[in-house]
Amino acid sequence: MCCLSVEPPYFIPMINDVAKRLDSPLRPEDLAALQSVLARVCELKGDSQTSEQAEKHARLLINLYQSGIRNRHQLIAMLTGKRFP
Repeated sequence: MCCLSVEPPYFIPMINDVAKRLDSPLRPEDLAALQSVLARVCELKGDSQTSEQAEKHARLLINLYQSGIRNRHQLIAMLTGKRFP
């Protein structure tokens, strides 16, 4: 019986890298980028930037950003369901 086996030590650096990103504070340029994305998402969805829905969008954006998704178009697409607006 043959199977591909990857020992756990190979996963440790990747897990540590992801964990560090999730714990890292957002810098001013990160916040500016996220604010720009949030404004576009609210515009496309017809939501006020001060609405409860915008707050939900903001929480999701931060989670996605901290998990490694940094591309503006991908973030907008993920929140609006539109393909790279």
